[in-house]
Amino acid sequence: MARGNVFARAIWIVLALGFLAAGLSRITFNIDVLKLLPTHLPQVEGLSIFLKHFSQPTELIVTVSATDAGMAGDAALALAEHLEKRTDLVKRAVAQPPWEQNPGDMAELLAMLTLNQPPEAVTAFADRLTPEKAPETVRATLERMDESLSPQEVALLGYDPLGVTVSLADSGLMSNAQQSEFSAADGTFRVIYVDAAVPLKNYKHTIKWVGEIKALANAWNSDGKVTLGFTGEPAFVADISGTMEWDMASSANVTLLSIGVIFWLCFRRARPLVDLIAMLMVTFALSLAAAGLFLRELTIIGVGFASIMIGLSVDYGYFIYQKSLRHTGTLRELQRECFANIAWTAGTTAAAFFALNLSSLPGLSQLGNLVGIGVLVGAAVMLLLFAPLAMRWKKVAFAPDAVERWMANPKFTRIGAWMTLALVVILGGVLIVRGLPGVDVSTSVLRPRHSDAYDTSDQLYAKLTDDTNLLSLIVTGKTAKEVREKLQKTEEKLKQAESRGDVRGFHSPLSLWPDAARQAANLPVLATLAREGERLKGTVLEAGFTEESFLLTDAVFRQWIAWKESGKQPPIWPENEASRWIYRRIASRASTPDGVFVAGGVVTPAPERAAAIAQEIQSDGVWLVSWKALGSELQRVVPGEFRKLILGLLGIILALLWIGFRSFRDVLVLAVTLALVGVALMGAMRLLEMPWNFFNIAAILLLLGTGVDYSILLLLALRRNGGDVVAARQALGLVILLCAGSAAAGFGTLTWANNRGLASLGQTCALGLALDAVISIFLLPVLWRVSRGKIQNLK
Repeated sequence: MARGNVFARAIWIVLALGFLAAGLSRITFNIDVLKLLPTHLPQVEGLSIFLKHFSQPTELIVTVSATDAGMAGDAALALAEHLEKRTDLVKRAVAQPPWEQNPGDMAELLAMLTLNQPPEAVTAFADRLTPEKAPETVRATLERMDESLSPQEVALLGYDPLGVTVSLADSGLMSNAQQSEFSAADGTFRVIYVDAAVPLKNYKHTIKWVGEIKALANAWNSDGKVTLGFTGEPAFVADISGTMEWDMASSANVTLLSIGVIFWLCFRRARPLVDLIAMLMVTFALSLAAAGLFLRELTIIGVGFASIMIGLSVDYGYFIYQKSLRHTGTLRELQRECFANIAWTAGTTAAAFFALNLSSLPGLSQLGNLVGIGVLVGAAVMLLLFAPLAMRWKKVAFAPDAVERWMANPKFTRIGAWMTLALVVILGGVLIVRGLPGVDVSTSVLRPRHSDAYDTSDQLYAKLTDDTNLLSLIVTGKTAKEVREKLQKTEEKLKQAESRGDVRGFHSPLSLWPDAARQAANLPVLATLAREGERLKGTVLEAGFTEESFLLTDAVFRQWIAWKESGKQPPIWPENEASRWIYRRIASRASTPDGVFVAGGVVTPAPERAAAIAQEIQSDGVWLVSWKALGSELQRVVPGEFRKLILGLLGIILALLWIGFRSFRDVLVLAVTLALVGVALMGAMRLLEMPWNFFNIAAILLLLGTGVDYSILLLLALRRNGGDVVAARQALGLVILLCAGSAAAGFGTLTWANNRGLASLGQTCALGLALDAVISIFLLPVLWRVSRGKIQNLK
């Protein structure tokens, strides 16, 4: 039998280790703040599509600032060259538009743009290059160069005497707006785009790569002549994932330390404390492994589950240990005695957290699932593993603890009740005088408190963008043709809005989006024209141009011939490096997993008209989005959803309490206690200027499940002791204080989290649990006696 038990234990240990290894190895962090928000909102949906298709996961943006434009420009070029020498780290470092370095690289894009023109325009273009009209066309180019006041136009025409680049100019690619991707208007702020040499497989790999690039750049800039900044997708991943990992580890460790200090101050016993900490670590590891297997990616708010779950799970350990000090029976009897209380408290707590799935905020849903699973795992670990350990400890003569002696002192409890009542009245008065706490549902709560990547991004946006009211145009479709049709309709709407003054300007990708029908009609005409290249070259040379002037046109001709001879079917997309650079932020093709085409543009609405224009333009597969517009949408939608969620959870909790107690008076006592806690919490928040946001508003939900546990424990003790308030307080006063202290420590450690929303959640919950514990201990027994008409002897 002994061998069989040993073998069975070995099997369980192997299975547990396998479960831990499989789950923990799959944990990773998702820094996308949109994963925390309601996915059905148009702004969230549009921004998610934009980030999914146009964010550059391997592109680090390096900014270079100097007091002099020449110094900034030279430094940017030199740093880009320095970085490109490290071929093991950098695939390319781009510090200026690719077409400025080599205009010939634009030939493929120019060939496609001309191919995309209306057939009548292409026919007219070919007609201008017939043997009879070509000399006149070239002379017209010379006259235009003489008359032009634009150095850029003169330089371009010098490489295009036949006028092929008209389509390029029409596309807007050579505008100042496109060049601002690399430089501020005054030239003192420059941008370098650095591509990683290899894919960045995970956040740890990304942190390492970004760190190496920063070290390389800072070493180059050791004299500090210029100021460097780092942003872009890899920088965000490195900044936020690193702090998320630190937040989770540090908050969990601080919570364990706080629990250890609280336990030692109350019981002064080392062995039970070591075993309790070990059980909490087992609970954490099992819960995190489950998260790795079923969730894989932890969001910013999800990292808070460790400290919260540990702070809540230790409650069951405290309760079991307190019971074991007086228990004289068997292990099975101890477990049976503790089961009812733990089942009630764990059940209501888990119900509250699982109820977060009713929220439209995925981040809160994930937090609810993680903590709910952790609480149930913690209850099981404490009952099955910690209770047997408690029975093996050497028993000592039980002497009432100082807290228990205080709880048995009528004078202390009367003073505590009056002081608690005074606190509730004062905080309620704050609500009456100053009103309810404010509500902040702006996107600022999603941001980390400290992030160099965010700071540099803000600077980049301010330097390179003239208007902070920009909206991103996102158009999706299953085919390129569908996207083009939507773009055409959208552009018509935007032109109408522009004529009304609702839109100040826009840049649509329509001119760059392939038109299969036009391309099919134009390719035979242009390929035929291209085969007359030698004749046209002779005409250009006779007019006085050099052979170098015909290189761009010749490259365009060869591209048309190549497409024609390859038999490639429209739509035809440009594929070389320069073209991919331009298209990387305006077109995403169906090679993506979801198999859709996505086009991106920019719209500048008139002041105060952004919301109205976004509503007007939005249709199936079309969005106008921005972070500012997202904040407005959240402010309109989220509070109403939370009201429904809170009322729903309150109904569930009251229903569970009715099923368990079958007493209207007891349920009423609990309801009044919860109401007092709510009033006190909101009064304290108003006093401390703590606004609600769509993170910490979840504190109400958590308090409905977690805080009500203290009231349930005391109510059960009162019923078990025949209404003896002294006995109930003496039995559970210490346990409740320990539980509240540990849970508040668990939430409180999130105060230092780098994410603002997570920190506010921790602060609000810690404050609420502390108030809940005090009100439950001192006022609930009074309410219970009043409900039964026992006004006297309110000890």
